This record gives sequence, structure tokens and C-alpha cells, in this order.
Amino acid sequence: MKSIFKYSLLILTALTCISCKKALQKDPVTEYSSNNFWKEPAQASAALSGAYLRLQTALNTEFSYYGDGRADLLTLVQENNTQSIAVVKNRLDPSQAFTDWGGFYRVINQSNLIIKNVKEMNSKGLYVNKTTEYNRVLGQALGLRAMCYFYMTRVWGNVPLIVEPTENNGDINSFKIPRTDTLQVYKQVSADLTQARNLLPASYSDIQQTRATLTRGGIDAILTDYYMWRNNIDSALITSKRITDNSTQYRLATLANPAINYFALPQADIDNTEYASMFTNGFGPESIFEIAYSYEENTTSGLLALFAGGIGVAQFYASTDFTSSFTGSDLRALVNFKSEVQIFKNFPKGSFDRTTDNDKNIILYRLADILLMRAEAFVQKGDNASAFALLKQVRERAFGPISTTAVPNPNNDPINGPTGSVEQAKFISSNKKAAQNIILNERKKELCFEGKRFYDLIRTGKAIEVMGPINGLLTAPNILWPINLNVIRQNPLIEQNSFYK
Repeated sequence: MKSIFKYSLLILTALTCISCKKALQKDPVTEYSSNNFWKEPAQASAALSGAYLRLQTALNTEFSYYGDGRADLLTLVQENNTQSIAVVKNRLDPSQAFTDWGGFYRVINQSNLIIKNVKEMNSKGLYVNKTTEYNRVLGQALGLRAMCYFYMTRVWGNVPLIVEPTENNGDINSFKIPRTDTLQVYKQVSADLTQARNLLPASYSDIQQTRATLTRGGIDAILTDYYMWRNNIDSALITSKRITDNSTQYRLATLANPAINYFALPQADIDNTEYASMFTNGFGPESIFEIAYSYEENTTSGLLALFAGGIGVAQFYASTDFTSSFTGSDLRALVNFKSEVQIFKNFPKGSFDRTTDNDKNIILYRLADILLMRAEAFVQKGDNASAFALLKQVRERAFGPISTTAVPNPNNDPINGPTGSVEQAKFISSNKKAAQNIILNERKKELCFEGKRFYDLIRTGKAIEVMGPINGLLTAPNILWPINLNVIRQNPLIEQNSFYK
């Protein structure tokens, strides 16, 4: 049964772990009042669940628009969808809905309310003998705030830094402040993430809560991404190692099986693999942090509208240049695509109910992402051998051991294939730029349609080089997104990004 939601100044929900896809059970909401709320820890937990609910909205389709839409993965299906055209063809303007950062600030405001009030509750003794719960709520709120600011700086550059709550439904324009220099925002992001990591546990008793809410591993994943973005390679190696060392919590989902030839079977059979199930069912063994949706709880993601269907249904297909890059026995091609260019990474290749199955989770961080960022960091340090060892893990899962061994091989001849000794020697002898390009290409294949590619191109300074010939992205100011006109009208202190003035 779907729950009924009421909205006031807070979205109040109860955080309860249950079976199936429902990591966050939403209970009926009571009206918020500063006079009758923040009186017991259960209310703070409900407010935290409200923050995750707002995150579901903030990144519903935006995770794809911001992270993949302007990259070299997608082509248009519907030529009459102005929003899709604007993203893929780099024709952004500040009147378009996805240029509004309000969704992020609603998460931030909810987090600010939690941070302020749980500290006051703790000082009043309301968390006596409940330190673990206090740390969980405060740590997750800090982590959510930091993650949203990190997202926004990558999309818009300078953004207003607000760390105090407003009771005006998260309306940041109440503060009437200008945009804050990115370096100052980064200091807040770093401080929040460091504090959150010290507060949060490695896991929770329920596996779904562990994957769908922030843990210490989730914070380390955000930190790794943040440090790679800031080119702080040594710190990225430290935070990524914490994740890769935690083999109890995280492992690569299995895909290649030498006993099964998936290319000789109906495409729907690939859905039975652990790797494919990670996207279709959620909460897989390599998931570090994902946004959970549940049809039964009236929360559905935008993945169906973006990808799953043909002409008149989906917004995007995969570009043929990209789909043709999956060569040989790379099983990820079967997982990612249906009918050559249809993007079905998050959906069964056979039949499914488009109404009830429109609640696919959005994976923000998973182990393969961290392994490949770590490999990229090793390349920056000149350690190509360590980088290849990580690259090999990701590739071997996709191609299987046939790519590393030949039986019989009595002469111990060099083995061809993406993880074989020939490729290994070539990679180790590569210069830094060539090795980096190999890893970026692997990230493109492994993490396609997960909202990563455009950030990768920006982070490595390749956005203009790659996208200029495709969508006309030719100048650095064009990399940032415009700020929505309504934001600027409501707060004249907000200055538009220079490319869109």
C-alpha cells in the first residue's frame, strides 16, 4: 500500500528497514511546528528520512542530465523534446527547469535543520544512552549537505554557501546572499565529510539501509571523488584504499561465467547475472551508496522516461560510436543495450511492467567506480603496474578468465586480450597521458549512463577536446551550466554565469 504524504516546512518520514526494494519506509507525515517538534530522537530520524526523500527528487533525472547529457554517450530519440535537445546539443539556456538548483538546496536546508536541532537536542540530554543514533543522524545530514554542495560546484561553479536553516521551505533566496567562491565551498565540503566519516559506522544491520543511506564507506567514496576532482591524488589513494580494503562490505558483482555463453542465449538471460541484477534490482554487493525508490511507496525514478523504450517513449539512445566500442566478448554490451542502441542497463531485457517497475535505484557510487578512480590516481603517481592490477579486476569481470589464460599454453606465450600479458605490458610501458586515456575509456564503458562521464571529461581537462566536435563545446565558460532565471529574479545578488549573460 502506498503511503500518504503531507508537505509543510519539513518532510517528515520514518526511517524503517523493510524487505524487497523498500529501504526507506515512509510513514504518514505530521505537521511541523517549532513548538512541538525536535522533542525526541525519533522525530530527528523522521526528518533525516525526509532529506533522503528530497534527494530522490533533486537527482531524479538531473543526475543524468548533469553527468551524461552533454557527454559523448547519448543521441536523441525524440526531436520534439526541447529539454533533451538542449542537453545533447549543448543549447542550454537559463529558462530551462533543470538549470534550477532549488532541489539541491531543499536537501541542504533539510540537512541544516537536522544539524542545528540534533545538536541542541543532544545538549538538552535527549540523546542520553543514544549516542549511536545521534551520530547516525548528524553524520548522514552532514554527508548529504556536503554531497549536494560538491554536486553544485561541478555544475554551476560558485554557489551560495548556506549552513543555517530557513523555515521558508528551503527557499535560499530568503538569505539574499551572493554566490560564494568555490574554494570556500570546498572547505565546507571537506569539513562536513571529515566530521561525517568520524560519526558514521561502516554498515548497518540491514543491507538495504547500508546501501541506500550514508555509511563510512559512502563518505569515503564521496571523498575519493572530491579529491580526484581537486587533483589531491595522495588523499584519493588513502580514501579509496579504505573502500578496497573492506572486502567484507564491498566486492565486484559477478558477470562473466566460463560455463555460460550469454551471446548464444536470448538476451534476457543476462538479467540473471549478479552484475545485471545490481542495476535492475538494486542493493548489489558492490553498491556503496544509491538512491532507493519504491513503487509501493509512491517514489519512482526518472530512468524509465530517460532510457527504457523506443521512439516516442525514451528520451535518449546510445550513440552508435559508443555502442560499437564494445568489442569481442564484453558482456557489458548485453547488460547495457537492447536492440543495439536502446539503453536498458537498469531494466530487464525481456518484458516488464512499465508501471510497477518504474522504481529503479540510482547508483551514485559503487566499487568499480572507486577501483577505476584509484587506478587513475596510480597513473598520476607513475605506478602503472598498480593501476593495471585494478583495471584488470574490472575487465576480467566483464570478459572472464579467457582473456588472461590460454589452455593449453605449454610455451607460456604472451596472451592477447584486454587483461592478457600483451595488454599488460603495453599499459605499463605507456606514458601518463596514454594510460590515463585507457582508464577513462574503461570508465566510459563500465559507468555509462550512471552520471559520471561529463565530470570525468571536465576533471581530466578533456571536455572541450572531446565534446567540441560533437556539440560545439569550445570554451571553458561553456562547461558550467546556466543559473535559472527565476533564481536570479528572486535574488538580484546572484550573478549569471558569464557564458549565458
